[in-house]
Amino acid sequence: SSPNHNAPHAATTNELFGGARISYIFTEIFSSSLMTVGPFDGLTDNEIRTTICNANGTRPALFVPEISFDILVKRQMARLEQPGIQCVDLVYEELQRIASQSEPSELTRFPNLRERMVQVVSSLLKRCVGPTQMMVANLVKIELAYINTSHPDFIGGSRAVAKLM
Repeated sequence: SSPNHNAPHAATTNELFGGARISYIFTEIFSSSLMTVGPFDGLTDNEIRTTICNANGTRPALFVPEISFDILVKRQMARLEQPGIQCVDLVYEELQRIASQSEPSELTRFPNLRERMVQVVSSLLKRCVGPTQMMVANLVKIELAYINTSHPDFIGGSRAVAKLM
């Protein structure tokens, strides 16, 4: 991509700007915030035990019931939504910054036009934030709807027993 000639000189030498900043948000900030969501954070041994017992009912089971696994996994996966929403907010802020610094200098001769353009662009970006956040929430819901236990990296009951033998 071509360099942004409207970006302030300081932004191009001292900090990331525009597409580079958005890339950094995804590759560094978003990915590291996902990595901080521990798979067992907020889950106590007692909660795990209680969920398994509730799934078993009056009869003890030899293996962990699938329903208790689903309940616990879905609860933990739902925690991934917040980093996604935070990523949307950070990208929105950067897009606002890009828009505010992308005005051609000739526009200063027409203050009413300049003001109206700023309003329109700001309004457009603002209108897109809600649907984008909803899309992130829906993507998490889609993942929650089906837990893929047939993935090669997943070690289920039969594979766990096979590994022990």
